[in-house]
Amino acid sequence: MVQARRQPQRTCLGCRQVKDKAQLMRFVCSPDGEILADLKGRLPGRGAYLCNNRDCIEAAVSKKQFDRTFRQVCQPVTGAQLVEGIAQILLAHLASLLGMARKSAKFVAGSNAVLDALNRKGLLAVIVLARDISPQIGEKVRRKAEYQKIVTTKLFNKAELGRILGRAERSVVGLPDGKLADAFLDDLLRYQDISGES
Repeated sequence: MVQARRQPQRTCLGCRQVKDKAQLMRFVCSPDGEILADLKGRLPGRGAYLCNNRDCIEAAVSKKQFDRTFRQVCQPVTGAQLVEGIAQILLAHLASLLGMARKSAKFVAGSNAVLDALNRKGLLAVIVLARDISPQIGEKVRRKAEYQKIVTTKLFNKAELGRILGRAERSVVGLPDGKLADAFLDDLLRYQDISGES
Protein backbone atom coordinates (compact mmCIF):
# COMPACT_ATOMS: atom_id res chain seq x y z
CA MET A 1 0.00 0.00 0.00
CA VAL A 2 1.43 3.37 -1.06
CA GLN A 3 1.28 6.06 1.62
CA ALA A 4 0.20 9.58 0.66
CA ARG A 5 3.17 11.90 0.53
CA ARG A 6 3.16 14.31 3.44
CA GLN A 7 2.92 17.98 2.49
CA PRO A 8 5.54 20.38 3.89
CA GLN A 9 4.11 22.42 6.78
CA ARG A 10 4.57 26.08 7.66
CA THR A 11 3.35 28.36 10.44
CA CYS A 12 1.18 31.39 9.63
CA LEU A 13 2.78 34.60 10.94
CA GLY A 14 -0.65 36.00 11.82
CA CYS A 15 -2.60 33.29 13.63
CA ARG A 16 0.39 30.96 14.35
CA GLN A 17 -1.51 27.92 13.05
CA VAL A 18 0.54 25.21 11.34
CA LYS A 19 -0.85 24.33 7.90
CA ASP A 20 0.20 22.67 4.67
CA LYS A 21 2.52 25.00 2.77
CA ALA A 22 0.17 24.88 -0.25
CA GLN A 23 -2.64 26.41 1.84
CA LEU A 24 -0.62 29.51 2.72
CA MET A 25 0.70 32.57 0.86
CA ARG A 26 4.46 33.01 0.69
CA PHE A 27 6.22 36.35 1.17
CA VAL A 28 9.85 37.29 0.70
CA CYS A 29 11.87 40.39 1.53
CA SER A 30 13.75 42.10 -1.29
CA PRO A 31 17.36 43.26 -0.78
CA ASP A 32 16.07 46.81 -0.13
CA GLY A 33 13.61 45.61 2.52
CA GLU A 34 10.38 45.56 0.50
CA ILE A 35 7.89 42.82 1.45
CA LEU A 36 6.82 41.00 -1.71
CA ALA A 37 3.95 38.55 -2.12
CA ASP A 38 5.34 35.46 -3.85
CA LEU A 39 2.06 33.84 -4.87
CA LYS A 40 3.72 31.41 -7.28
CA GLY A 41 6.41 30.42 -4.77
CA ARG A 42 9.30 31.10 -7.15
CA LEU A 43 11.14 34.09 -5.69
CA PRO A 44 14.52 33.37 -4.05
CA GLY A 45 15.24 33.85 -0.39
CA ARG A 46 13.78 33.01 2.97
CA GLY A 47 9.99 32.74 2.92
CA ALA A 48 7.36 33.88 5.41
CA TYR A 49 3.87 32.42 5.30
CA LEU A 50 0.38 33.73 5.96
CA CYS A 51 -3.18 32.45 5.72
CA ASN A 52 -5.14 33.77 2.77
CA ASN A 53 -7.13 36.33 4.77
CA ARG A 54 -7.02 39.96 5.85
CA ASP A 55 -6.96 39.26 9.60
CA CYS A 56 -3.74 37.24 9.45
CA ILE A 57 -2.05 39.78 7.17
CA GLU A 58 -2.99 42.70 9.42
CA ALA A 59 -1.96 40.80 12.57
CA ALA A 60 1.46 39.98 11.07
CA VAL A 61 2.05 43.62 10.11
CA SER A 62 0.91 45.07 13.44
CA LYS A 63 3.09 42.61 15.41
CA LYS A 64 6.13 43.27 13.16
CA GLN A 65 6.35 39.58 12.36
CA PHE A 66 8.02 40.19 8.99
CA ASP A 67 10.95 41.99 10.69
CA ARG A 68 11.39 39.04 13.06
CA THR A 69 11.14 36.40 10.35
CA PHE A 70 13.48 38.13 7.89
CA ARG A 71 15.80 39.32 10.71
CA GLN A 72 15.89 42.86 9.37
CA VAL A 73 13.86 46.05 9.41
CA CYS A 74 11.51 45.81 6.44
CA GLN A 75 10.11 48.82 4.61
CA PRO A 76 7.04 50.16 6.45
CA VAL A 77 3.77 48.84 5.03
CA THR A 78 0.22 48.72 6.40
CA GLY A 79 -1.96 45.64 6.39
CA ALA A 80 -4.36 47.43 4.03
CA GLN A 81 -1.54 48.20 1.55
CA LEU A 82 -0.39 44.58 1.57
CA VAL A 83 -3.96 43.29 1.12
CA GLU A 84 -4.53 45.69 -1.80
CA GLY A 85 -1.27 44.64 -3.45
CA ILE A 86 -2.13 40.93 -3.19
CA ALA A 87 -5.66 41.54 -4.51
CA GLN A 88 -4.23 43.36 -7.55
CA ILE A 89 -1.77 40.53 -8.28
CA LEU A 90 -4.58 37.96 -8.08
CA LEU A 91 -6.87 40.08 -10.26
CA ALA A 92 -4.11 40.37 -12.88
CA HIS A 93 -3.65 36.60 -12.77
CA LEU A 94 -7.39 36.04 -13.26
CA ALA A 95 -7.22 38.34 -16.30
CA SER A 96 -4.26 36.36 -17.68
CA LEU A 97 -6.20 33.09 -17.27
CA LEU A 98 -9.06 34.59 -19.26
CA GLY A 99 -6.47 35.64 -21.84
CA MET A 100 -5.26 32.03 -21.99
CA ALA A 101 -8.85 30.92 -22.55
CA ARG A 102 -9.00 33.36 -25.47
CA LYS A 103 -5.80 31.96 -27.02
CA SER A 104 -7.04 28.38 -26.73
CA ALA A 105 -10.61 29.37 -27.78
CA LYS A 106 -11.91 27.75 -24.59
CA PHE A 107 -14.57 30.24 -23.58
CA VAL A 108 -18.09 31.38 -24.37
CA ALA A 109 -18.67 35.15 -24.48
CA GLY A 110 -21.75 37.32 -24.71
CA SER A 111 -25.03 37.01 -22.83
CA ASN A 112 -26.89 35.11 -25.58
CA ALA A 113 -24.06 32.62 -26.12
CA VAL A 114 -23.67 32.01 -22.37
CA LEU A 115 -27.43 31.61 -21.84
CA ASP A 116 -27.47 29.14 -24.73
CA ALA A 117 -24.55 27.20 -23.20
CA LEU A 118 -26.41 27.11 -19.88
CA ASN A 119 -29.22 25.21 -21.62
CA ARG A 120 -26.73 22.35 -22.07
CA LYS A 121 -25.99 20.84 -18.67
CA GLY A 122 -22.38 20.36 -17.64
CA LEU A 123 -20.83 22.55 -20.33
CA LEU A 124 -19.67 25.49 -18.19
CA ALA A 125 -17.79 25.47 -14.88
CA VAL A 126 -17.54 29.20 -14.08
CA ILE A 127 -19.20 32.39 -15.31
CA VAL A 128 -17.74 35.90 -15.07
CA LEU A 129 -20.21 38.77 -15.16
CA ALA A 130 -19.01 42.29 -15.89
CA ARG A 131 -19.46 44.64 -12.93
CA ASP A 132 -21.53 46.94 -15.16
CA ILE A 133 -23.74 44.24 -16.72
CA SER A 134 -27.42 45.16 -16.97
CA PRO A 135 -29.13 43.98 -13.74
CA GLN A 136 -31.83 42.09 -15.67
CA ILE A 137 -29.37 40.12 -17.83
CA GLY A 138 -27.04 39.52 -14.89
CA GLU A 139 -29.87 38.12 -12.78
CA LYS A 140 -31.10 35.91 -15.63
CA VAL A 141 -27.62 34.41 -16.13
CA ARG A 142 -27.05 34.07 -12.38
CA ARG A 143 -30.34 32.23 -11.82
CA LYS A 144 -29.66 29.74 -14.64
CA ALA A 145 -26.10 29.17 -13.40
CA GLU A 146 -27.24 28.74 -9.80
CA TYR A 147 -29.72 26.05 -10.90
CA GLN A 148 -26.77 24.08 -12.31
CA LYS A 149 -24.55 24.92 -9.31
CA ILE A 150 -22.13 26.86 -11.52
CA VAL A 151 -19.96 29.48 -9.79
CA THR A 152 -20.66 33.05 -10.91
CA THR A 153 -18.63 36.12 -10.04
CA LYS A 154 -18.45 39.80 -10.97
CA LEU A 155 -15.04 40.95 -12.19
CA PHE A 156 -13.85 43.76 -14.47
CA ASN A 157 -16.19 45.94 -16.52
CA LYS A 158 -17.54 45.28 -20.03
CA ALA A 159 -14.73 47.18 -21.76
CA GLU A 160 -12.04 45.38 -19.72
CA LEU A 161 -13.58 41.95 -20.38
CA GLY A 162 -13.73 42.70 -24.09
CA ARG A 163 -10.10 43.87 -24.12
CA ILE A 164 -8.92 40.73 -22.27
CA LEU A 165 -10.74 38.57 -24.82
CA GLY A 166 -9.55 40.62 -27.80
CA ARG A 167 -13.08 41.67 -28.70
CA ALA A 168 -15.56 44.48 -28.32
CA GLU A 169 -17.29 44.96 -24.96
CA ARG A 170 -18.48 41.74 -23.33
CA SER A 171 -20.87 41.57 -20.39
CA VAL A 172 -20.48 37.87 -19.57
CA VAL A 173 -17.94 35.09 -20.15
CA GLY A 174 -18.22 31.39 -19.43
CA LEU A 175 -15.34 28.94 -19.02
CA PRO A 176 -15.94 25.25 -19.79
CA ASP A 177 -15.06 22.52 -17.32
CA GLY A 178 -11.35 21.69 -17.37
CA LYS A 179 -7.92 22.59 -15.99
CA LEU A 180 -8.17 26.25 -16.96
CA ALA A 181 -11.50 26.65 -15.16
CA ASP A 182 -10.07 24.82 -12.12
CA ALA A 183 -7.07 27.20 -12.00
CA PHE A 184 -9.40 30.19 -12.39
CA LEU A 185 -11.63 28.98 -9.53
CA ASP A 186 -8.62 28.44 -7.23
CA ASP A 187 -7.38 32.00 -7.78
CA LEU A 188 -10.92 33.39 -7.63
CA LEU A 189 -11.41 31.92 -4.14
CA ARG A 190 -8.10 33.41 -3.02
CA TYR A 191 -9.06 36.79 -4.51
CA GLN A 192 -12.47 36.74 -2.79
CA ASP A 193 -10.91 35.82 0.57
CA ILE A 194 -8.42 38.69 0.30
CA SER A 195 -10.62 41.36 -1.27
CA GLY A 196 -13.80 40.55 0.66
CA GLU A 197 -15.72 40.51 -2.63
CA SER A 198 -18.09 37.70 -3.60
